[in-house]
Amino acid sequence: MKRLGFLLVLSGWIVGGLPAAELAPGLVYMRPGIKATPVTGSAVLDLRYVTDEASAAPLLTAVEPGKANDRRIILVLVSPETPIGLRRQLISIPRCLTLGHTAPEFTTDIVVTTSAEADRRAFDALAAGTAPEKLLVENADKMRYDEASLVREHSGAIEPVDDADKAPTPESPNAATPAIPAAPEIPLVDAVLQRAVQIHRGLTVLKKL
Repeated sequence: MKRLGFLLVLSGWIVGGLPAAELAPGLVYMRPGIKATPVTGSAVLDLRYVTDEASAAPLLTAVEPGKANDRRIILVLVSPETPIGLRRQLISIPRCLTLGHTAPEFTTDIVVTTSAEADRRAFDALAAGTAPEKLLVENADKMRYDEASLVREHSGAIEPVDDADKAPTPESPNAATPAIPAAPEIPLVDAVLQRAVQIHRGLTVLKKL
């Protein structure tokens, strides 16, 4: 009875949590601490670094087979820290695939080439409130300062400087020290979550979902 009461309290806490995030049309992202509402379509369940199996119970209930359609897929993110008992429960969920980073003596349906450290940083960022879509793709629109300058110059936004009009050289007394562009910030990417979204996108294109 005490355990049942604990589960009810925990379930109530999760139901009152943050809403599930939509990663793509028909694909939602859920983890402990996110509102676990019934899901009939596809879903990503993030069970990496879950230390208490009870905290995942509302998520597994939300995607139970009786509430599902037969063309969805359940993509579960796991890690070596995910309790083995919890991983065994996933076997009963139809059309369920597990994904995880490479690690010794750790097997998943889909192995993603990324380090445990990078995987943990991504998970911690999600737990801290970062929107999942922010960790899916690198920001390829950010060009380095010198690359952006070359593009603007080529387009005529910046007129090329003639040799006669060049600023004083560093050897000149009045020469200013040239500014060194700051190194671009490397964006944090959740490789395991990214792979899950890619799998869903591929199955959608193939009309398997």
